[in-house]
Amino acid sequence: MVKSMTGYGRGLICEDGREMTVEVKSVNHRFLDLSFRAPKNLSFLEDAFRSFLNESGVRRGHVDIFINYANHREDAQTVA
Repeated sequence: MVKSMTGYGRGLICEDGREMTVEVKSVNHRFLDLSFRAPKNLSFLEDAFRSFLNESGVRRGHVDIFINYANHREDAQTVA
């Protein structure tokens, strides 16, 4: 259960040469205002985050979600 609308959290996972960081920041706001920033190839995660916030009881506040992803594997491909 959420006890405050103001908060910050950061999570990092490194596995198999890949690294993902998720940061969530929230402040008081009259309505629920969700801002999602992630690389285009991870935009499919936005719906999952919206569902998670709904299920966790977040009803109001300005919530920023930032996702960063890096692939450090030797077989990683770059887009030119």
